[in-house]
Amino acid sequence: MLTGKVKLELRPIAFLGKNSWLAAQAAECANEQGRFWQFHDVLYANQGEKGSDAFSLRNLRRFADALDMDSAAFTSCLDSGRYASMVASETDAANQLGVNKTPTIFVNGTEAMSGLEEMRAAIERSLPGES
Repeated sequence: MLTGKVKLELRPIAFLGKNSWLAAQAAECANEQGRFWQFHDVLYANQGEKGSDAFSLRNLRRFADALDMDSAAFTSCLDSGRYASMVASETDAANQLGVNKTPTIFVNGTEAMSGLEEMRAAIERSLPGES
C-alpha cells in the first residue's frame, strides 16, 4: 500500500456546458461544509450528457439538501459566485494541458492518465525504491 507517499490534488474544472460551471462551484461550496467528497460522489452519480440540466441550480440545491448540508449557507455561497473565478482559472489551465475528461490524473505534473491501473503504475514508477 502507498499510504502517505502520494499527494492528491483536485482542481475544479468545467467543460460539460453551462451547468458544469455551477457544479464545480457547488463542490467548492460543499467543501466549505466539509462535504466535498460526498457532494463529489453525488455529482458523479447524477451527471448527465453534455448540455443537460443534470447540474441545474435546482438539482445542485437538491443534492445539498439530500446530504443534510446547511441549505442557507450552501445557497448563499453558490449565489455569491465566490468560486467562479477559481473555476474559470482552473478550467483554462486544464484546457491548456489538453484535459478533456474527468478524472484526468497527472503524476509528477506531466504524465496524464484516466485509468486507475494506469495511475497506480505511474505512481509506483515515480516513487524512489518502488516498482
